[in-house]
Amino acid sequence: MTAIKSVCLVIALFFFSTIAHSLPMGTVPEEQPISQSIVAPNDRNWVMLENPISSDYQISVSSGKIHSPFGIFDPLAEGLPLGQWEAIGLQRPYDSRLHIVQSINPDLFELQNELISIGIEIIDHIPDDSVVISLTEAGSDEEISRVKNLSQVRWAGPMPSTWKVSKSLLALTQYDDSLIDLDVTPSPTNSLQDLANLDSLLNDLEGIEHESSHCDAHLCQIKSAKPSLITSLVSDHRIIRVEPGLVLTIQNSNASIISGVDFARDISGVNLTGSGEVIGISDTGLDADHGDFDGRLRSPIFNLFGPDNSGADSNSGHGTHVTSTLLGDGSGDSNSTGIVPEATFHFYQLEVDSSGILARWGSLYEMFEHSLSNDAYIHTNSWGSESLVGDYTSDSRSIDWFTNDYPEFLVIFSAGDMGVSGVTSPSTAKNALSVGASTTGAFGSEDIGQIFNESPSGPTSDGRIKPDLVAPGVMICSARAQEADLATGGNCSDSMHSDGSTPMYMTLNGSSMATSVVAGASAIAREFLREEVGIATPGSDLIRALLVNGAEDIGELDVPNSREGWGQLNISNSLLPKSNEVNLSVFYDQERQLMPGHSFIYTFEVSGGSGIDVTLAWNDVEGSASAAQNASRLVNNLDLVVTSPTGEVYNGNNFANGISQTTQFSDQLNNLERVRLPSSQTGLWSVQVGHAGGFAQDFSLVLSADAEERQEADLTVVPNSIFTSENSPLKGDTISMQLSWINQAAAPTSDYSISLQDITDGVEIGTYSMPSLVGGGIETFSIYHSFSTTGTHVVRLTLDHFSEVVELNDENSGTNNNVYDLELDVTEIGVRITPLLADGSHPSNFQELESAKYQNIDPSQVSWAEFQLELLNEGTSEITVELSTSAVQVIDDTGIMNSPQDEWSRSLSEDGPWVLSPFGDEGDRVVISLNLTDEDADLESRFALPGLFVTDITLRDKMSPTIFHSIRLSVDVDRVEGLFTIPAGTESLGSEPNTFALFTISIKNIGNGPTEYSISCETSDRWIVHVGSSQSSEITIGPLSRLQFVPVQVRVKVPPASSGLSAGDTNQVTCVTTSVNDPSLFTIETAEVEVLESTDFTTQLSDSNGIQFGPAAISDSRAVLNGETVTSVLSISNRGNIPLDFQVRALSSRNTWPIQVYLFDEEPPPGQESNAELVVEPGEESRVIVRTIVPLAAEKGDRNTITVKTTLGDTVVTNATVLEVREITTLDVQSDAGFSIALGQDGNSNIFLHNLGNVPLLIELTMGTLPEGWSGGFLTGKTFTMDMNRDSIITIGLQLPSGTPAGLQSEKVPVIIESTSPSLSKETITVEMGVSVLPSVWIDVQSDSANLQGVSEGEESTFTLEVHNRGNYPSGVTLGHGDLDGWIVDFEPSSIEELGPGENAEIVVTIEPRKSAEDGLNQLLIFANSTSEGDQVTATQSSLTVDISKAKSSNSGGISGIFEALGLPAWTIAIVFFAVIVGTISFGIRARQEFQPVGSEEELIPRGSALQAGTKEERRAAALDTSTTGDVVTGEVSTVEIEDALQSTVPTLPTHQVPQGALPLPLTGLPDGWTMDQWVAYGHLWWEQNGP
Repeated sequence: MTAIKSVCLVIALFFFSTIAHSLPMGTVPEEQPISQSIVAPNDRNWVMLENPISSDYQISVSSGKIHSPFGIFDPLAEGLPLGQWEAIGLQRPYDSRLHIVQSINPDLFELQNELISIGIEIIDHIPDDSVVISLTEAGSDEEISRVKNLSQVRWAGPMPSTWKVSKSLLALTQYDDSLIDLDVTPSPTNSLQDLANLDSLLNDLEGIEHESSHCDAHLCQIKSAKPSLITSLVSDHRIIRVEPGLVLTIQNSNASIISGVDFARDISGVNLTGSGEVIGISDTGLDADHGDFDGRLRSPIFNLFGPDNSGADSNSGHGTHVTSTLLGDGSGDSNSTGIVPEATFHFYQLEVDSSGILARWGSLYEMFEHSLSNDAYIHTNSWGSESLVGDYTSDSRSIDWFTNDYPEFLVIFSAGDMGVSGVTSPSTAKNALSVGASTTGAFGSEDIGQIFNESPSGPTSDGRIKPDLVAPGVMICSARAQEADLATGGNCSDSMHSDGSTPMYMTLNGSSMATSVVAGASAIAREFLREEVGIATPGSDLIRALLVNGAEDIGELDVPNSREGWGQLNISNSLLPKSNEVNLSVFYDQERQLMPGHSFIYTFEVSGGSGIDVTLAWNDVEGSASAAQNASRLVNNLDLVVTSPTGEVYNGNNFANGISQTTQFSDQLNNLERVRLPSSQTGLWSVQVGHAGGFAQDFSLVLSADAEERQEADLTVVPNSIFTSENSPLKGDTISMQLSWINQAAAPTSDYSISLQDITDGVEIGTYSMPSLVGGGIETFSIYHSFSTTGTHVVRLTLDHFSEVVELNDENSGTNNNVYDLELDVTEIGVRITPLLADGSHPSNFQELESAKYQNIDPSQVSWAEFQLELLNEGTSEITVELSTSAVQVIDDTGIMNSPQDEWSRSLSEDGPWVLSPFGDEGDRVVISLNLTDEDADLESRFALPGLFVTDITLRDKMSPTIFHSIRLSVDVDRVEGLFTIPAGTESLGSEPNTFALFTISIKNIGNGPTEYSISCETSDRWIVHVGSSQSSEITIGPLSRLQFVPVQVRVKVPPASSGLSAGDTNQVTCVTTSVNDPSLFTIETAEVEVLESTDFTTQLSDSNGIQFGPAAISDSRAVLNGETVTSVLSISNRGNIPLDFQVRALSSRNTWPIQVYLFDEEPPPGQESNAELVVEPGEESRVIVRTIVPLAAEKGDRNTITVKTTLGDTVVTNATVLEVREITTLDVQSDAGFSIALGQDGNSNIFLHNLGNVPLLIELTMGTLPEGWSGGFLTGKTFTMDMNRDSIITIGLQLPSGTPAGLQSEKVPVIIESTSPSLSKETITVEMGVSVLPSVWIDVQSDSANLQGVSEGEESTFTLEVHNRGNYPSGVTLGHGDLDGWIVDFEPSSIEELGPGENAEIVVTIEPRKSAEDGLNQLLIFANSTSEGDQVTATQSSLTVDISKAKSSNSGGISGIFEALGLPAWTIAIVFFAVIVGTISFGIRARQEFQPVGSEEELIPRGSALQAGTKEERRAAALDTSTTGDVVTGEVSTVEIEDALQSTVPTLPTHQVPQGALPLPLTGLPDGWTMDQWVAYGHLWWEQNGP
């Protein structure tokens, strides 16, 4: 307890201090702690960043290298390293289906779109800038040729099979006599049939190549495999990775203080206790009955991913400890309260109870998906793998895969306890929050502010920063599982479990405990973001960024480093940061998507001195499964760049001495980047998030500073801000100019002006006023113009011409982005191209000319456009002309021209050159056709992509190149919807009752843009249908890119057999797929689901009372007694849909214990029978009785296992129960709540006993020592016998002394109950019953004068009463008396206004007889009543009787005078005299009889009989008196006659022949249920218990 008191002292100190690392537990600080002021929540500012500036960003430079497991190479210059493929037994070096595709640059998004456009998905990534694909057919030359011809492909080739194998396994393939566990990663493109075939393949090899296997869509686990199996696996295209199976190992008040939890609760203004948060936990097991979790475990412990079906924490107690550290409510000891005591949770057990080994079946993806479906958004894991330390394993990849698919789900992992050996997998996952341990100073451990010596050291094998954080993890006092037999933690509390010897709490060390602390802080952060900030679903990357942003650099200032990552958790600094007593604002952004080559820029006005902390995090795509472990696993490379007002640039993760530096380093490893500046310049800061390569990526950003986001405008020109209808106009021709620009900042501009100038001629084309442009808005404006001179003309667009808008960038500040110049070549009239109208006519005006240059097409109808062009010679001499066309380009929304994804061809109806006559002569012109076609489009399956496509055509005089004319033709391709569906797996579709039938519908978007589709399925009989991964019959998928196809799983649940369905019944399922954008576009697919035969059944063994037995290995044995017939009931339930024929056989492990097996509704067989046969109809249940008799000769402790085997065909199910010869002496004791007593009255309370054992018990009761003045006793017997399964009620009476105060008394009434079994084993139970005293008024009246006689008529006589209040409540008292004729009674005073507890008062009573008062003795009844009796007070009244008589005057003397003085008449003297004579005679007769001797044969009265009242002779006479009315009995009664008379009164009983040597039977014969053999062996016990 000394240590606990020390901890409590430090808690009190920490409550007023922000110092989280300066106080060792149990010591008093020497220096004055920094004071903390509590700041109201509204003084703190959380701001969502809404309008960052969109900008271009430099894509990283491609290295051209590929990082294989066997070396780095350039595929264009070197051959692929193939590895030792022949040595491991492969027939060929390459996988037949898997290919590597290398991108021309790090922009993998463009490569992905191109691959999707030809129907190929990416299944893995290999650095640098390479992906892995799976061809649809083995070695398809046509398919790989199409891949190689894509514009984004640098190189493509087959993937070596050895790349799929972990290098640590290659050497083992030579030793086939050894056995290894394997983790196999299936390809993401596997269909359901592929997975089923793979699973079937592994099952076929079970017992040959391996012991067992388990597969899901993300992981196959193979146990005890021969190394030769590796060869088969790596040559299978359905597998992309084979590595060793992981060896899993398990890796708080002061923790709350150090991690800032307590302080965060204080200053946030809300009680951050995890309310509303659901947390998933996977660990060894859980003591679910521990009081710290009461009512918050949301479901029974999940066993579906564990190695056995037990959720108990029976070994180390690790799971219970980490769970309570996270969310225990401290009900047993408040010092051990968890971080979030109001959070709820569900639990996944991963431990083999019998060995303590940690194991898991299934992939982490599947487990986390199950956790998310049960409403958890945080899942914590205080375990890891001792193998492959630091490596990126299949589990690591599974985490990244899942969190990228479900970015709202946060995964937290312990980084292990291996010290400098490294961090354990799967905490090496990029998207997991990886946790190490720091010190706490608790219970004499190392002082706060250090790294625990066993905490792991990073980085990962590819150089990433891990762990991410450290948190308190040393000497954490938390719950101990009662069943944990191997718990090693020290006791840290006085609280004990119900057994009185096992501590409820213990201390443990390690990153496991720290992980629970971080999980609790994450739940607090999520609760805060939901409740206070208003974010409905905070992303896991936002929570990671938030926790890292507030982490504290402990020890030397050197974050990030290999031991503490980014520092020690400080949740208060994350949520409510403060610097130099200044409350900082927190700015955040989440779920904003960034494309490669683009960036977002945020601007802030920062006040000096407060510093800036910025953290960027994103959930990256799963990393490479095949690359070397030292190759980067980062796929999407985002960068964090912070720029100061004076231009210094700080790149993310570029640190020295814990502070950001200004070097040009760019992190290309981590998916979390941070900039930390303890002090900052005043002025305008910018934060840029750029995408340097990869795919489209969402991100989260957190910034804390004393700052405000700048909401200024920023007008900027864009590429092609001046877009002309002709690039080379003729002099004097009117052309159109489309002007475009954007406001790339958040604030609107207000009104402004633009100008357009011909710089060459010095002519202002025009100045135009523009309305305000919103933040992020795009503006366009068109004008018409003609040039009067030839040559090169520079046309300049100037935005905000009169500087009316305050901008972030213009000619006055920043970079001037308001000016755009375009060069145009204006030529002399000589040649001209004129597009003709659709009817072939010549345009008559400018509008018709522009219309002729433009065509709009519906790509579902055509994929081409054709223009009629007139080529005209406007000169005066014959010329030769030629026509050129530029490559087709697509113009985006900002006017930027890009290469289209599809290939467009350009073809002329006839080839030039052409000879044209002089203008006006015949042959001065020629009309040709130009056809523009999307070559990749297909009207049946692939429409042309939408957009505005342009090409420039130029007509030039071949002999005079300066004479030319150019125009731009435009083709606008409409956006259209398309849908194609095809079902798979619908043939022979069926399932057994209560299971799902599975098929898929593959949905392909054959439209020309991204589209969402809704899928709705139903059956004609309303069976349950689940579409996709949902639990609903309708889902929406997408958006799907053009030509993207997605297989959607449809699961139809066949109702249970109890619904009445028979095998062979069918039901049709109909699925309708509809375009969300165009509901008129839909497809209908149908399938028939057949009910298959099911032979599913269950068995359960129970006792005759229906109490079920668990597995024999873990169930308690059943206590039995010698000679007892023990009955077990086997229940067989047919859950199938056909009748089932069962054979049941029962076996006894001891041959001397006979067995009988028979059906429940049949009579027992005459002898032993160990077999039975029965038929159970579908949906029915039948029962089989299994009986055995415990031999009389069995000894105490003998055990017999009754094994029941139920056989159905080749299926055998075994149930068992263990019988043990022993007594059960369990006595269940319950009691009333206690005594509720009013003073002056008796109180009663009951104790209820129930004999749960199998033997009778002798019960002896003893009252314990009562407090002084208390008296009590048993109102029922103190000693009695209880047969088995009998109840008894003990009633205790209690009296309390006067003046006992009201309320619950500290003293108890102890009742000692001792039970004794026939074998004389004793058990003592003490029941302490509470006593509650009611508010009581107890009035007591007393008088010394209880007899007042001879009061003369007309004279007064007085006496004194004493009235006492012996209760505990004040009360008034009224006095009264009973009716007494002829007497005057008076009280002085007649009432008492108030009599306090313990007080008394005197009352004078005056009595006076009148003439009418009767002579003789009278009784005067006096009563005192309380005036306070009511609902709140119990009153006990009092009364007193006083004898009084009136004096009578008389002249008689002698005896007559005496009688007269007594008020008796004189004639009574004669009566008294007669009575004296009669009495004398009677006495003489009795004396004679008393002394007359009697023979011994006449002594017939049993000793102790109630007839023994009176003298001895009188009792004998009464016994012999048999006379009745009208009968005369003469003579003496003989002994024989008396015996005959007695015998006639005894009922006739059955007679039994008792074997020689046995005790006589009781009068009632054999006891119920006994046999004569049992009586011979145990009759003496019966007589000992029941007496003669």
